[in-house]
Amino acid sequence: MNTNGPICLFDSGIGGLTVLKKLANAFPNENYIYLADLARVPFGDKSKEELTNIVNEIISWLEKFNPKAIITACNTSAALLQQSALSSQLSALISIIDPVAKEIASSNYKEVTVWATKFTIENNAYKKAINKLNPNIKVQEISCPKLVPMIENLECSIEEKTKIISEYMEQISPSSDALIYGCTHYPHIDEMVKKQRNIVTIDPADAVVKEIFARDVARNVSTGRTPSISLYTTAQKEKLERFAKLYLCGDYKVGLVTLKALV
Repeated sequence: MNTNGPICLFDSGIGGLTVLKKLANAFPNENYIYLADLARVPFGDKSKEELTNIVNEIISWLEKFNPKAIITACNTSAALLQQSALSSQLSALISIIDPVAKEIASSNYKEVTVWATKFTIENNAYKKAINKLNPNIKVQEISCPKLVPMIENLECSIEEKTKIISEYMEQISPSSDALIYGCTHYPHIDEMVKKQRNIVTIDPADAVVKEIFARDVARNVSTGRTPSISLYTTAQKEKLERFAKLYLCGDYKVGLVTLKALV
């Protein structure tokens, strides 16, 4: 690990900007590199073999920056890495799932619900991570394929959003103590979720921030400095620029990266 290197994050698209924003707010003295693989979005419907190739390519590219940390700001990729030896081989790699699983496992929750993408749910990523540490916690996992398109559609009406969110809210167990956002897009609808039900909502990005603190790899928190943020994408530069301006509240130039195409 290079203690002077940047903190790198990657996602299939713009969802991981929610993680980047919280890290940049917590550690403004750091340099950040964010890669969105918009040429191959979404990751959630890829086969395990396809996704393995994609994640290996991305991590190899990010390693060229000699980073102090590589964060999988993508729950689908984190779910894949649970099944891979890569996560144990790279000390700088931080999964978005593992830190929050530790917090849940040591909490007083008896039952939690997870909203996530198809791949994350089919692989029981959160259930495995939480129950490995605490088998007494009941974990309900719900696939929510309509949420990401809804969130990215800036023309979607409040009425339509409410209807879609209600569809998934109705599936949550009445005895669930908390709702985990198992996709980095979902924190954007937190207010709407809470209007429909009085439930504790958990953004795994908060646990990632605590993990960075615990590892003591980031510079001390300070105010008065704007973080250095470099954004890259494999396609759709305009899309990443638009959402970065919206979510990060700044104008960012986006670099275009060409990664090896899947065979």
